[in-house]
Amino acid sequence: MHLEEQLDSVTIERLRKQGEFLLRIYRAEFAKDPISRATESSRSNVIALWRFARQLYGEVVAQGVAIPLQLRRTLSL
Repeated sequence: MHLEEQLDSVTIERLRKQGEFLLRIYRAEFAKDPISRATESSRSNVIALWRFARQLYGEVVAQGVAIPLQLRRTLSL
């Protein structure tokens, strides 16, 4: 059984919602000013969530729950 299958649905949903929230903030800041401190800070928050999910739950969960692959490329993860 994979780790993702062992996680309860509440945990996965919380990670998804947090990831979506942080991505919305990042995209809004990026649209305002791509090189501002606020953009960099929100980018750091997204990366921190992804790294947290990867460290705690593994690569599969981090990819599938926290940050979509195309955004990981954009953020240079």
